Amino acid sequence: MENAPNNADAPVTRAGLKAELGKFEERMEQLLSEQANVILEAVGETIKKKLDDKFDPVITKLDGIMKGVETLQQENTVGAQQLHTHEDQLRKHEARIAKLETAAA
Repeated sequence: MENAPNNADAPVTRAGLKAELGKFEERMEQLLSEQANVILEAVGETIKKKLDDKFDPVITKLDGIMKGVETLQQENTVGAQQLHTHEDQLRKHEARIAKLETAAA
C-alpha cells in the first residue's frame, strides 16, 4: 500500500508530520503578521484621529494669536516710522527756532 496524501487511512510518517507542521507554522506566521498589520494600521488611524481632535482647537487658537502678533508687529513698524518722521520734523523745527532766535537777537 502506497502513501497517498489525501487518504485518511494511510499511515503517517514522522517526516510527513514535520513537513505538514512546517507548512502550518508558516501559514500561521503569515496570518498573524497580516492580522498584526491590520491592527497596527487601525490603532495608528485611531491615534491620529484622537491627536487631530486634541490639537485642532489648539492650532486654531494659535493661528488667532499669531495673527494678533503679526498685527502688533505691523503696528510697531508703522509707529516706529512715524516716530522717526516726527523726530526729524522736531529737529527741523528746533533748527528753525534756533535761527529765528539768533536772528532776533
